Amino acid sequence: MTGWTLYKLEWDLMQHPPYSPNMSPSVFYLFSHLQFHLDGAIFNSNEEVISEVHLLLASCRPQFFVEGIEKLPKHWQTIVDLNRDYYPH
Repeated sequence: MTGWTLYKLEWDLMQHPPYSPNMSPSVFYLFSHLQFHLDGAIFNSNEEVISEVHLLLASCRPQFFVEGIEKLPKHWQTIVDLNRDYYPH
């Protein structure tokens, strides 16, 4: 049904590569900082982990998130330049 509707609207379809978590802003920027923050920590419950993540996020100034967003175009271009080989060799 969707394909037929797009055909009737005469819309051009853009091909794109399959989803890659390496292109996701959260994986690229946020999770790397979170991993560094939690490195070596030992938790006794899921609640402790959740609490620590909340503490980290609450401590981040708005500029932290702005910087992450501003770095995305360069990161995405790197992936394009690598022909979707997400890990440079």
